[in-house]
This record gives sequence, structure tokens and C-alpha cells, in this order.
Amino acid sequence: MKKRLLISGKVQGVGFRHWLCMKAVEKNICGWVRNIATGEVEALVIGNDEDVDKLIKQCKQGPFSSKVTQVKIQNYQQDYPKKSFVILRAN
Repeated sequence: MKKRLLISGKVQGVGFRHWLCMKAVEKNICGWVRNIATGEVEALVIGNDEDVDKLIKQCKQGPFSSKVTQVKIQNYQQDYPKKSFVILRAN
């Protein structure tokens, strides 16, 4: 399963990207996460259906210091050849 997430709320400056990276690695999920100029966090998560669904549910809560108001989920059709999860520079 490949999903693109757009996470809104108090999600920048609270360790959200590092938290998401740690959760993804724990679940053997590949992809990336980055801050975007709108104040949101964008992520690509690739893995088996059950693990991706669990990670999306965790993203709706976020780390203790965050306040997630919305998670938009889109299917992702493009190939992503990397087999790791990384934090990208802000877009």
C-alpha cells in the first residue's frame, strides 16, 4: 500500500517528523516525511496494508507535543524505489 499523507494542525516545531520516522521504521515502512510551507507535514508511507493503516491511525494522534486537526490521505501511484524511511528538507 502506498499513501500520501497531509497532516494539519500544530505539527511543525514539535518533533512530528522525527516521531513519524521512528514509528515508520518500527513498522518496516518505507517513504519520507517533510515540513511544507503551509505549516503542514507531508509524508509518503509504503508498506503492507495493516502496518500502513496502523501508522495512519497513529498520525491522527501524533506525538504528545503536537495537536493534529486533520490527516488527508491520497493513494500514491508513482514508483518509489528506496527501501528506507527518511526525513526530507522542507519543501
